[in-house]
Amino acid sequence: MTGKMDSNAAVHPQHPKRLVFAPGDIKGPEVDGDEPASSAVRMAASHLAEDITRSDTSTPTSAMQQELLSHPARAHQFTINPPLHVSHLHPTNPLHQFHKWFMDPRLPRSSAPETCTLATASLPSGRVSARMLYFKELDERGWVIYSNWGSKEGKGEQIFGSKYRASADGTMPGDMHDSAALNQGNRWAALTFFWSLVERQVRIEGIIEPLSREESEMYWRTRERHSQIGAWTSWQSKVLWSVNSEESLNNPDLEDGRSDLENRAKEIESRFAGVKDIPLPPFWGGIRVVPESVEFWQGRPGRLHDRFRYVREEAGHSAKTSTWRIERLSP
Repeated sequence: MTGKMDSNAAVHPQHPKRLVFAPGDIKGPEVDGDEPASSAVRMAASHLAEDITRSDTSTPTSAMQQELLSHPARAHQFTINPPLHVSHLHPTNPLHQFHKWFMDPRLPRSSAPETCTLATASLPSGRVSARMLYFKELDERGWVIYSNWGSKEGKGEQIFGSKYRASADGTMPGDMHDSAALNQGNRWAALTFFWSLVERQVRIEGIIEPLSREESEMYWRTRERHSQIGAWTSWQSKVLWSVNSEESLNNPDLEDGRSDLENRAKEIESRFAGVKDIPLPPFWGGIRVVPESVEFWQGRPGRLHDRFRYVREEAGHSAKTSTWRIERLSP
């Protein structure tokens, strides 16, 4: 197993064969009547709180414990899906196995199956951070995601190193793709997908490979204009507002920094008002997670889940040309 990037791919970017390209934005939840979707979400979120009463000090009572144990929202019991056998797996390629699961007709597009968690860590502290994203492409090298890599305080510094320079407010002029070429950050990362409808999880661990500017541009042109405006607007991870714990938050008219964000969006809209093709921001682009291991997890009764992991044994120029070992893991 190797922790080094394929430098050949970084210097001479190619266009691997795509299995999935730009799943696209997902339409919000639909509700009956004229009720706003946000109101429906709030009602759903408060359902458990309404059903389960707590004492003034939030100390559980025996009655509460009984209700928790019988409530349908308690820990899910994995009973509705068939087992995963090794004969169900692609014999040589975890990317093709992922594609098979991703395209499962039981996963409606409205459930946003492309939602995943990206986890990275800072060096030398080892401090880990994670956030939810949409993966947009699957090709023969790995999983591709696009994002605003923001300031040094965001994931940009973790991935691209302390010399990373590129920010929306111009305080750090530079370009994500130039900083990525320095190869001074922590390129190890993990992606996790969880599809509750089919009781499945996929865990990917591997090396981040920055996309070329050309590749980032190609996807950027597929984005809707308001999403492009939003990308230029955001100063990723910059603090817009803060409050001390002693100050009251009960004032409904309290200015919390949202207006600053909206005003900047208006400035960006005015800036590009006469521009047909909004340019790619210097702090925005794509990365590919080239896998070293890929685990396929199927929920089973009694928490005796089926877990199979592909482990790269011999690195090639793509996952397609690599040799993989398949292991069953204990749940």
